[in-house]
Amino acid sequence: MACASSSPRPKSGCIHLPVAARANARRRFGEPANPGRALGVKDVLQWLERVLADSSAGLSLTGVVISGPGEPLAEPAPVLETFRAVRAAHPELPLSLTTSGLCAQDADIKALAQELAASGVAKVTVLLDAVDPSLVEQIFAWIRPGKRTVPLPQASTMLVDAQAQAIRAFREAGLFVTARMTVYPGINEAHVEDVASVAAALGADLLALVPYVPAKVSAAAPAPAGPTGCTPAECASCGSSKSCGSKAPAAASDPEVGEVLAGEIDAPEALPSLAPGKLELLREAAARYIPLVPGADPCGEDILWMEHAGTSATLSPENPGLPGPSGARVNVAVASSGGMDVDLHLGQAIKFLIFGPREGDGLPSLLGVREAPEPGGGDKRWTDLAETLNDCFAILAASAGAHPREVLAEKGLSVLTAETDIQGAVDLLFGGGKKGGKKRIKAN
Repeated sequence: MACASSSPRPKSGCIHLPVAARANARRRFGEPANPGRALGVKDVLQWLERVLADSSAGLSLTGVVISGPGEPLAEPAPVLETFRAVRAAHPELPLSLTTSGLCAQDADIKALAQELAASGVAKVTVLLDAVDPSLVEQIFAWIRPGKRTVPLPQASTMLVDAQAQAIRAFREAGLFVTARMTVYPGINEAHVEDVASVAAALGADLLALVPYVPAKVSAAAPAPAGPTGCTPAECASCGSSKSCGSKAPAAASDPEVGEVLAGEIDAPEALPSLAPGKLELLREAAARYIPLVPGADPCGEDILWMEHAGTSATLSPENPGLPGPSGARVNVAVASSGGMDVDLHLGQAIKFLIFGPREGDGLPSLLGVREAPEPGGGDKRWTDLAETLNDCFAILAASAGAHPREVLAEKGLSVLTAETDIQGAVDLLFGGGKKGGKKRIKAN
C-alpha cells in the first residue's frame, strides 16, 4: 500500500497516517522493498498534532488518509479509532481511506462501511487493478483473505468479489468512491475498458488511471527466491503464484507488514514503464464509461514522509513530524550499553543517558545518567519511567514494544527506535546536522 518518492517533499497535500499493520495481499511489481511499519494510534495522533502546530514548516494539509503500510480493512479497529480521534480534534480536515477492499473474512463490509461513514470518512479509494481473476493472478504474488493461505486462483476470485461488494457497500453508506487502476504493461493494458465499465456499474464515482512505476531495489536487497511450496508467511520473496500458498496451507496469524514483506522485491524481469502517450489513449477509452480523476487532484501530491514512519523513516532537520524540545521537556533519554551507539531494547535498559542543552552555550551534550525502574510491575514500570524522564521529550532505543510505547506516549514521551550513533541522532533531534542529512531513525 505504501509508495515511495524521491522528489522534494511537497508543502501541501494529504498526510498518510500509518496505522494499518496487517497485510493480506502482495503485488508482484512496483512494491517497495521495505514498506515501513505501522505505528500506534496515539503515536500518529501526537505526530499529526506536532505537524499542525509547526507553523514554521509552511505545510498546508488538505486531508488525512489511511492507506497502509498494510491493508486498513484487514484490522479495522485502529483505523476507525484514528479517524474518530482526528475528526473530533480537527473536523475541518477531510478524511479518506485507500484500500484493496479485502477485509477479514468474518467482517461485514456493509457494517464496516457504515462505521467508516460514522467516523467521518467521506472518500474511499479502492485499488481495482483487474476484474478478471486470471489477470489478478498475474499481478499478485499472494492474496490471503483470512488466517489461512488460499491458493492464488481461488484467492483471486475472492478478491474480485470482495472489491465489488466493497464498492457497493461504500456507495450505499454515502461515501464518495474512486476506483484506482494501476496499468501494468503487457498485463492489464487491454483490460482498462473492462475495469472502467465494471467500476461504473458498481457505482464508483470516479476512475483514476495510474501507470506502473518500477520500484527501486537497493543493491543490498536479497535476490528473490525461486518457486517453492511455501506459504507467504514463511517466504516473502517467493515468486511463484502457483506454488506459493498452493501446497499444504498452514494455519498462521495474518502477516504483519514488517514481518512478512520486508524482504520482498521485484523479480529480475520487472516490467518496463508504460510506453509514452499510452496512458493518454487509455484515459480516452476509459472516459467513455466513467468520469476520470482530474489532473489537479487535491491529494495528487501527498505528503509522503509520514507514511514511511516505520523501518524506512529518516531523521532530517526538514521533518517537522519529529519530536523536539517543548516547555519543560528539553532533554533526550538514550538506551545504550557503551555510550557510543543506541543498542539496547527499551526493556533491557537499566539506565538511560540524558542529553540536553548545556549551560552556557546551549549545545546538546551528555548531562548525566539515570537509573531505570526495576523490571516487572506491568504498566507501573512505564509510568515510573515517564516520571523519571519527565524533562525528556523523546527516548532513543534500539527497539521497543508497542504497549510500552503507548503508555509512554500518553505521558508525553515519544519512543524512537534508532540504528545510528548517539551523537548524530541527538544532534539531529536538536536541529543540528547537515542540511538534508539522513539517519536511520525509526518509530516502530
